[in-house]
Amino acid sequence: MEKVVLCVVLCVAICELVAASSLALLSREERGAKKGKCSEWEFGECIPKKGTCGPGKKPGTRQGGCRNKQKMFKCQVPCAAETAVAIVDKNRKKMMKKKGCRYSKGPWSECDLTTNMMNRTLTLKKSNPDCEETRTVQKRCKKNKNKNKKRRCMYNKGDWSDCDPVTNTRNRTLTLKKGDSSCKAMQTRVKNCGRAKKGCRYSHTWSACDTTTMLKTKLDQLKPNSKDGCPATRARPAKTKKCKCKYGWKPFTKCDDNKKKVRTGILLEHTSDAGCPPTKDVTKDCRKARDICTFGPWGKFGPCENGVRTKIRTIVAGSDIPKCVKKSAKTKRCTRA
Repeated sequence: MEKVVLCVVLCVAICELVAASSLALLSREERGAKKGKCSEWEFGECIPKKGTCGPGKKPGTRQGGCRNKQKMFKCQVPCAAETAVAIVDKNRKKMMKKKGCRYSKGPWSECDLTTNMMNRTLTLKKSNPDCEETRTVQKRCKKNKNKNKKRRCMYNKGDWSDCDPVTNTRNRTLTLKKGDSSCKAMQTRVKNCGRAKKGCRYSHTWSACDTTTMLKTKLDQLKPNSKDGCPATRARPAKTKKCKCKYGWKPFTKCDDNKKKVRTGILLEHTSDAGCPPTKDVTKDCRKARDICTFGPWGKFGPCENGVRTKIRTIVAGSDIPKCVKKSAKTKRCTRA
């Protein structure tokens, strides 16, 4: 009986799955019918960007359930000169490459001023029955291709003169280095001295090291062409920094009677500031002699007395130091047999 019930339940479940899948398929078909297919693009007239020919854009429209029904496409309006002579496009180049056509390129002709075009002839280099023997390629002339270029005059530039306080200008002379007869043999350039006349302008430098304070001060040196009446230097005591003095140090001397030791440093001039003292002494207190304890080898533990056994080692150095006396003996508990 239980097996029959299970079979009935399984059959019902399978029927429900089949019905659900058929509904899903129907819904997809209905959705496809609603959405529809897109038709092919229909293009309008190509409108060039500049003038009456050349590159431009054309509008495209299509029908159906498409998301984008209108779009602008790039296009090309052929010019009169371009229609007369075939211009090699990308598709034709690809086709020629597939056929194995190889050409040797001739020189470009002079620019035709009426059409503003220039061309050259391509001669077949690799034989192939499907390739053309000769081809003509055309392109627009570059700007100012056939116009007379300006003669360039090259000059040697002289140094700028001192500033004239009356006109607040300075000048320099240019001497002809290279050029034709239309170039001037000499020219003069004039420019303003700048903003120096409007106030006191300084360049910043650091002073030499002061050996008493071991500090150096920032000084301002007056720039040329500054305003009249400005002080030649301007000190800034607030802006100071430590002198950079580096020394090579000798080892410390032995402790003297005052329990001091000294070492001397010799100035390293290539890495130090100007004005540093040539030598420098550093004095240091000698460390207090530590409790140095020196012992001999340990002896054996002695007999048990009062529940303790003791072993001793001899004190070689530091016998008058309580710490050394304490470390010279070792004990352990014991029990009498």
